[in-house]
Amino acid sequence: MLNDGFILPQTLIADVPTQIGGYSPQNFDLGYDGAIPADKALSRSLNIPAVKMLQQYKYERFYDKLKKFNFSTLNQPADHYGLSLILGGSEVTMWDLSNAYLGMARTLNHYNSYQGKYNKADYSSAYYVKDQEKIEEMIEPNSLLDHGTIWSTFNAMEEVMRPGDEGLWQQFSSSQRIAWKTGTSFGFRDAWAVGLTPNYVVCVWVGNADGEGRPGLTGIEAAAPLMFDIFRMLPSAKWFEMPKTKLKRMAVCKQSGYKASPICETKIVQWVPPVGEKTALCPYHKLLHLDATENYQVTNQCYSVSQMKHKSWFILPPTMEYYYQTKNAEYKLLPPFMNGCQNESTSVMEMVYPKPNASVYIPLEIDGNRGKVVFNAAHRDRNATIYWHIDEEYVGTTKSYHQLAVSPKPGKHVLTLTDQNGERLVQVFTVLDKEEK
Repeated sequence: MLNDGFILPQTLIADVPTQIGGYSPQNFDLGYDGAIPADKALSRSLNIPAVKMLQQYKYERFYDKLKKFNFSTLNQPADHYGLSLILGGSEVTMWDLSNAYLGMARTLNHYNSYQGKYNKADYSSAYYVKDQEKIEEMIEPNSLLDHGTIWSTFNAMEEVMRPGDEGLWQQFSSSQRIAWKTGTSFGFRDAWAVGLTPNYVVCVWVGNADGEGRPGLTGIEAAAPLMFDIFRMLPSAKWFEMPKTKLKRMAVCKQSGYKASPICETKIVQWVPPVGEKTALCPYHKLLHLDATENYQVTNQCYSVSQMKHKSWFILPPTMEYYYQTKNAEYKLLPPFMNGCQNESTSVMEMVYPKPNASVYIPLEIDGNRGKVVFNAAHRDRNATIYWHIDEEYVGTTKSYHQLAVSPKPGKHVLTLTDQNGERLVQVFTVLDKEEK
């Protein structure tokens, strides 16, 4: 996504409960951050942000990219893997994985020697020196990934913290900078760790040869310690040289990681791939119109324009906000509207599940009766009361924690949520019959 101008290194990615069709990815720690910078999502191996990014990037495009990296085990069409491709939904060999990282490291190492161009042979398979003649150079102006993208990604992978492992990471301290990544397969059948410096790529697999899973067999606990033991035996290396001609300085919104908009209050200058110019301006800053005390939002219909104060405010969508504010104490909730002022603000409610126009399948229980599906909503006011209606029929009330189990009949329905202030959210969903699944 960095390489193709979709994101910048620290662009905020949604990390909220997600259901796509019948697919519900979960983070390893089963928690949610609401929103998290892309580089932190990578270093912490968070599944939901990865799926969210692939949903935007498109798994067909990602599949084609992996094919160009010569992953030999991608023997099914892209649709066979779908969004699970980003979470290891396909098989992979240690050899192929090592060669992919090897190619990226070689590309950065050759930045100067090829005057900013690329040697296609850098992605050639590794070989035993005694058995292989030197591969002929194939210099090209472009490559699978540009220097700036690789450099930015390796810097993100140098982060050593992992969720739930605050006590473990310190044992991985090293005298040299290492970009590294861990992985754990479904059912704890495989534990992976891959790390690299400008001189070495080390890939470790731990597991049972028959594929039997074992609780606790994770990348961070089983494979990473061995990988770092190996690096401690290898000669140290300096970090990759910064490819300055393949990066540019850009003003970035500190809070959102997006290209800074004119109303972003705090801007920082970052080195980013030039294609980052294609990315969107920060969507999370809005200009609020406040009263003289700055405690209430107002409009020109209820308050003198000359007495208004105009202030930029960092606002996340309700679902992202609900989880984000629990992890980020500095996040400020929107001020309420002054009494008598019409609410023209962004929506105060948002459906977590189902999304607008979603198709919902409700399975039958063992006794043959139709089961229930849990709908989930988020509200900016943590103490809000929401009244739920389906097709104008009242179905329940929730307060603070807005989840409701319902069992609507097959067909199209209108879901209406109304809070205690009269704010409404209306959206359509369809319940599939069992024959439509």
